[in-house]
Parts: sequence; structure tokens; C-alpha cells
Amino acid sequence: MSYQITPLLLKAEQSDFAYMIKTIKSYVNFSSDTELRGLFDNWVENPVDAKKALLAEAVEREIRYAGSADVAFVFRKIFGSGEVAGADIHEIIADVSDKLKVKLKRLSSAEAKLEHLVKSLASRQFFSLSAEEQEELLSKCGFEKEERQEFFRRVKENKHLLFPLLLRFLGPEIVTALVEALLIRILAAFIGKEAAKEILMALAKKYPLWAEWLGPIVWTMTIAWVGYDLQGAAYRKTIPCLLRLGIVALRDGPQEGESFWNASVDVTP
Repeated sequence: MSYQITPLLLKAEQSDFAYMIKTIKSYVNFSSDTELRGLFDNWVENPVDAKKALLAEAVEREIRYAGSADVAFVFRKIFGSGEVAGADIHEIIADVSDKLKVKLKRLSSAEAKLEHLVKSLASRQFFSLSAEEQEELLSKCGFEKEERQEFFRRVKENKHLLFPLLLRFLGPEIVTALVEALLIRILAAFIGKEAAKEILMALAKKYPLWAEWLGPIVWTMTIAWVGYDLQGAAYRKTIPCLLRLGIVALRDGPQEGESFWNASVDVTP
């Protein structure tokens, strides 16, 4: 099979690659952690497009390998005619979506699917917060009291208005960052609190008040609360990496444009 998400990976920043490589790292499979780290270091030292492309391709191979059984991976690597021996990325996204109990629409590109996946999960996380936590979050985002009152009145009538209203009040850049902030609660269950703390610290550089608010919620959260079956090491790699790529995809705007934020989402687990 040919490369499927390398164009998306080329949009990733240094912190994104560092996060994914750390998530992928393992000493007990057929992947090459040393190769990934070497390609990453070479690109950081000399950040030219050609070196970033090699790194992006290597990360894609590892993500798609993580979504395959080891035996299947070796068979494809030896006998396959394509460039990538791992599972088809659309199969992996579908598997991850099922695991996270998100119903995705039939979308053509992997990037569009990942955008909808993170949007649905962020929406679900928002509505899992208490009324007081929702109120405080919007206050930290800059909502005035009258704006918060209007927001909650309309969202109470129709939950699918969450993102259209956030977009109206905050704009696309802050809404995308808010999606990432809400996803930290899920990521902490898969990558651990220390790794999630690194993401929180990166967000804090741009939005310090969010970190102050999100910290206690993330650190007191338990895996049991999330309610996901974490059996199988592959999900600890594929889920965090794909959610990160969903955020990467949203940074330069969703593929569907502004209509993306207006589309309904799956808010019920």
C-alpha cells in the first residue's frame, strides 16, 4: 500500500513529532525506534523539507504498523508490493473510532475523518463537565457574563450548537485550541498523566488560564472514569497518535471549511 497520511504529517510541528515518537516507542516489536529518533534529530538539526518528508513517512509506517498484528506486518513487509507494510489507515481510524465509541460519517479522506473524530470527542468531553466547570471554562476563554448566559440557553436547547456558538464568540484558532485542551482528559488515560502534562504545558504557553483550569481536572481523572477498554498495547499507540493528527489537521482549517464547525456531532457515548 502507498503512503496515505504523509501529507498530513508534513503539517506537523516539532512538538507533534516528538510526542508521536515518544508514544510509538517500544522495545518489543518489529518497529524501529532508533530509526525514528535518528530521522527526528536529523530534521531538527537541519529542518529541510526532504528530511521532514523522510521522518513523516517513517512515522506513518509505524502508526500503520501499530494498527497491524506483528505477524501480518512482517508478511506485508516481506511480500507486499506497496511502500507501506502496515494496515490501511482508514481501517485503523475505523477501529479507533469504534473503540472510542464515535460514529463517523462516510468521509473520503483520512484527514477529514480525523477532524471529525477529535471534534466529536471534544464535544463529548465538554458535556461531561459539570455546569460549574463549563461556566469557568467559558469565563477563562473570555466570555462575558451576558454571552455565557446566551450560550448556555441556546446549547441547552440544542447541543449541536456547541461549536457554531464557540466559533461565533471565539474564532477558529481558539476553538481549535479548545478542542485540544478538552482532548487532554482522554489522552491522559492512554499516555499517562506525565505525558499529558507536557501537552498541557505547551498549551499553557499560549493560554495560561486554561492550564490553570484544566490541571486539576486532568490530574484527578481516573482511567475508570473514561470508561474505555484499554486492553491491547496497540491502542495506546494508535489512539494518541491519531488524535494528535486530528489536531494537526484542524490547525490550518478543516477540509470542509467553516461548514465543518456547523455540522452536527456524535455527543452520546
